[in-house]
Amino acid sequence: MTDLAISVFRLSNRRGYSVPTMNIDYTELETGLEWRLTCGGSRAYVVRIGATLDRDFDVQAADSHFMIHRITSSLLLGGVGLFQAEATGRLILKDIEGRITWTSQLDALDPLECAPVERQIEPVFDWCRALCKHNLLRRAADDAHLALTHPHEALVFVYRGLEWLKLGLGVDWKQLAQEMKVPLEELRELRKTANYETGVRHATRTGAKMRARGENYSSWVCVLLEAINVARVRLEPDFSPMSSNAVAEAIKTAVPTVPYE
Repeated sequence: MTDLAISVFRLSNRRGYSVPTMNIDYTELETGLEWRLTCGGSRAYVVRIGATLDRDFDVQAADSHFMIHRITSSLLLGGVGLFQAEATGRLILKDIEGRITWTSQLDALDPLECAPVERQIEPVFDWCRALCKHNLLRRAADDAHLALTHPHEALVFVYRGLEWLKLGLGVDWKQLAQEMKVPLEELRELRKTANYETGVRHATRTGAKMRARGENYSSWVCVLLEAINVARVRLEPDFSPMSSNAVAEAIKTAVPTVPYE
């Protein structure tokens, strides 16, 4: 006997890009439960499979959101763009016998709305594998996604993303700055801006709050992506990190408005 929890998400992008067609299989090492993820156009089907599957909708809802975040973060890191996921349906099938097969119907890929053809989806698969394997990369990547989604609060998520990596790798700020090839003084300035009288990470008595700034929404998110690459090299020594140009191009593709023309 096997149970299935199926969640359907709508994926949207303000630049008009569609999600490339992807099929991803994933098995949880701790539980043995399996996932099948099918994405394309503006839809994603997230299927969880297992004989010991919890049949509580709330439990499966939370887990499916955790999984779809890995997809949206991988699309960002893979240079395809910034996508938002909205749950549109959920179904639990109980006590299925025999081999499990199904057919899914995705939205048609409109050539005028697809991600540009030069964008390769192999990096998306590669990053999805890494995010599923390493918690600290996944947390930092989620914060990079949140920083771009909420530009007026970008620095909050950039700072926390860097903290995930610093604590997860067991390094200090100086060592992290060296490996990122960022001047330590700039990292100190980031910490000062985030923590003191700016309303970024802490409330102020005056009620003053720093306005959204371009460098927080672009340059510092690039730094966070560079740091994610540095962390992945530490975790996977054979990994070839993204170049600075590739990082900048991924952010340029991801921002909801066209920054340069």
